[in-house]
Amino acid sequence: MAQCSILLLFLGDVTRDRRVQNFARYFESEGWAVEVIAIQPTIPRGPRKFLEYHRRIQNEVREKQTDVVMACDLYSLSAAAWMKRHGRAQVLLYDARELYTELPAVANKPIVKFVWRTLERRGLIETNLIIVTAPNDADAILRVHNFLPRPILVRNMPWREPDLKPDRAILDRFGIPNDEKTVAYLGGLQQGRGLEKLIEAMTPSPYHDGGRHIVHLVLIGDGNLRARLEARATSNVHFARSMQSDEALRVVASCDVGISLVEPVSASYALALPSKHFEYMMCGIPIVSSNISQVLDLFRNEEWVTFVNERDANSISTGIQKALANSDRTDLREREKYLALSEYHFEHDATRLSAVLKNILI
Repeated sequence: MAQCSILLLFLGDVTRDRRVQNFARYFESEGWAVEVIAIQPTIPRGPRKFLEYHRRIQNEVREKQTDVVMACDLYSLSAAAWMKRHGRAQVLLYDARELYTELPAVANKPIVKFVWRTLERRGLIETNLIIVTAPNDADAILRVHNFLPRPILVRNMPWREPDLKPDRAILDRFGIPNDEKTVAYLGGLQQGRGLEKLIEAMTPSPYHDGGRHIVHLVLIGDGNLRARLEARATSNVHFARSMQSDEALRVVASCDVGISLVEPVSASYALALPSKHFEYMMCGIPIVSSNISQVLDLFRNEEWVTFVNERDANSISTGIQKALANSDRTDLREREKYLALSEYHFEHDATRLSAVLKNILI
């Protein structure tokens, strides 16, 4: 079979999006000719941002020819569908990395929700394979549109990294002493992530000893909640801003516990299977998690996951203390890391996608 080509379309900065990087990296490792077109609009938000992106991406793809075009988000789906309709791509992949029509941002905006649903529906008509990030997502999207192309599960997991090891010197930049415990949060600083309750949970006396902080929190990411969180945080809370994915994982691997407190504020969040769970696993650190259904389905019996009430600061505080105790258990951390390296990594799921694509293109 001759070398296949794939064109990935994405709204955003690829250097800060591990999922797009992983798709490109995987297809290159399989011998595909890979091209990525990623555009960051000059307008930061609102309808004009998406109109600018739509115009620019349409201009970019107008003269392209490829075997497979992949819309790495909903915003790229129209351009990818145009390529498929006009014979500029044999196969269209749509990475439905979110339940876009069920996100909190559109929950109370029926007109915006209608627009996204309409755009997604039109793109799905041309789509050969839809990629979902969690087992129940396909049924949820089917309920929105009443039809669905063939779904393929590729969870939002990190690349297999057997050499990720803790390096406490990395935490020197935050002024965290080597003998003090550190909790990591990796992700956007935005509503629906339990962050305000997390900040509250970091202030009670169990985390202090005679005025000295003995447990620290490092928030790796940025977002519209940052200023509000900074105003409430004590000096043992450190803001690292967003980082390139490799650097972020090195920081996380140097911490003792990972936090994931998704609030079920919308259907999309209620069905979330957050990437940070798998990132923490690859780093081999115990996890404090909210009780969302698809996480429970996978990990309810794993001792290295402590489930808490994300709306209750006391529950979060108790969960952190339990997870910190688990961080001293070598057996738990070795099992967690073993599972990450054997099954919960990007290449594991991407292999199925590659096989299906090759069969279609034969």
